[in-house]
Amino acid sequence: MVALRRDGTAEARLALVGGHTFDDLPALLEAAGGDPAAIQAGAMIDAPDDLLLSPVARPGKVICIGQNYLTHVREGGREAGPAHPDLFPKWHTSLAAPYADVALPLESDQIDYESELAVVIGVRGRRIAVEDAASIVFGYTAANDVSVRDFQFHTGQRTAGKAWDGLTPLGPVVVPAARLGGVRPDLAITGTLDGEVLQDDRTSQLLFGLPELLAYITTVMTLEPGDLILTGTPAGVGFVREPKILLRHGSVFEVRIEGIGALRNRFVEEKAG
Repeated sequence: MVALRRDGTAEARLALVGGHTFDDLPALLEAAGGDPAAIQAGAMIDAPDDLLLSPVARPGKVICIGQNYLTHVREGGREAGPAHPDLFPKWHTSLAAPYADVALPLESDQIDYESELAVVIGVRGRRIAVEDAASIVFGYTAANDVSVRDFQFHTGQRTAGKAWDGLTPLGPVVVPAARLGGVRPDLAITGTLDGEVLQDDRTSQLLFGLPELLAYITTVMTLEPGDLILTGTPAGVGFVREPKILLRHGSVFEVRIEGIGALRNRFVEEKAG
């Protein structure tokens, strides 16, 4: 069930629109017309961290942006970012809960972390102008775009390394955009591995800001309530470091974004069979 919960608390209230509850956020946003003011608080329920699921279970689309912080572009050996937003997809099967143990793929030992701000679309939109971007954005959450690096580089396309089942933690909560600076948020974003900060930047440093991303994406496709956009990761990923820092059995990675909170996942060996 969709609920209203503050990060760090163990209770929540059912989220209602017109007195109705919802099994997933896209349906709630459709009913609310993407307006946070249309969402009311219902009955109190228990919502401890270990019972939380991804705040969006079945988004129609998960659109990810590559090479969207200049520091990350440069750590990869390039001087300038792409001329247009670098898009690649995931599917709802990629998503994981914000505090879940996440299974490391059996087929790879090159699993990397990527801390990202994720955008939740509130209403349907096509060919949205830059100045109208706020009209279709509901809010923000945090994501870890965990990447299977060897599969990512099998070809010139990223999908095989990025859309792995259950390898993209999301959450812990979705915060309305108006509370976080609107469509050009300036939020601290950090990525911490086993207590060591490896990524540290601000979302205002995106090469393509959210209005520009939305204008470009909606030129190509219709965005719908509950769709997700992962906006890119800052510098500090493990694969380009010397020596490399990669996720292993027992690794705990935390993505923390100012005003949203933290998602924290332990990575464990996947059991064969």
